[in-house]
Amino acid sequence: MESDQISKAVDRWVEEDALNGAGLVVLKKNDPWYGMSEEEVEDRKEFIRCYINKDFELLLLIPIQARENDFWFTSHQEFMGSAFNTWDYQRDRKPFDKYGYRIKKIMEQVKDLAILHSCVSQPEGRANIQRRYEILVDDEFRGRLLFHAEKHQFAENEEKRLKIRRKIAELNRRILKCKTIWERYSPWEG
Repeated sequence: MESDQISKAVDRWVEEDALNGAGLVVLKKNDPWYGMSEEEVEDRKEFIRCYINKDFELLLLIPIQARENDFWFTSHQEFMGSAFNTWDYQRDRKPFDKYGYRIKKIMEQVKDLAILHSCVSQPEGRANIQRRYEILVDDEFRGRLLFHAEKHQFAENEEKRLKIRRKIAELNRRILKCKTIWERYSPWEG
């Protein structure tokens, strides 16, 4: 009797589980496919796929050979011996020169101001742009040059003076480079 009662209880549980899970689906009102049949959903997905692939239509026309392995290398050993598996390429890379990049951007800004100066016809506008150019050169180079020139007077030994003179020479070259760019792209007014 005990086994019959156990089997009946288990059968009831199975029937209850079957009734609870049979055909019940959670519906979300914000679901993009809400209220559509399976056929409509498949048609909509196909339309979206075709629309997205439209941008790559020409690329998809290129025939490709079917390969077992779609990896770049034919074998794992070939990959292990390649540069992609090592850090050797990092060793030869030069570090990013922040100061050089900054100087390059300053020179580009000087060129842009000179071109703008040559395009403006109003005298006030031209004077304003020239003032912006002079402020840029003063802030970036001339102020530091004057600081180093003053520092040069109070340097204790010849080695420090030599280092300061090199900095002054570099800043002077930068100022002359700015002047050359300005004269090249902005017409001279006498």
